[in-house]
Amino acid sequence: MSTVTTSRTANSSDLSRNPAQVFRAADEGPVTITRRDGEPLTLLRSSTVEREHEALRLAASLVAASLASGETTFAERLMGPFPWLDFLPSDQREQFAAEIVDVSRACASISSFDRLFVVLSEWTATAEAVASGYTPDT
Repeated sequence: MSTVTTSRTANSSDLSRNPAQVFRAADEGPVTITRRDGEPLTLLRSSTVEREHEALRLAASLVAASLASGETTFAERLMGPFPWLDFLPSDQREQFAAEIVDVSRACASISSFDRLFVVLSEWTATAEAVASGYTPDT
């Protein structure tokens, strides 16, 4: 199939004639399927779509917390969507709030959210460790 290039583009007839090759390309990243009679479609793994939906839910939680009324800080408002923050001292909650916003913006700018989920996982693990009684080494 000559039309699937490094930019992973194929036309609809390529998909009909050689679906296995188009599917292999989609395993490497999104494949744009061009059509003569309509808007192009994008073929990608469902796990990628699920991950992007998860990132959107996270972004919605951040926006909702940032817009919530009241006298509490943003970090305190984040305890609603992230109740495990209660295990962290207030200075670490503030660090989490700043880092999660910064990383969210950076990830959105490149349309890749893997680092965002790594940061979220690291902070969750920290809260789990504190809840289990671990303390920072001095």
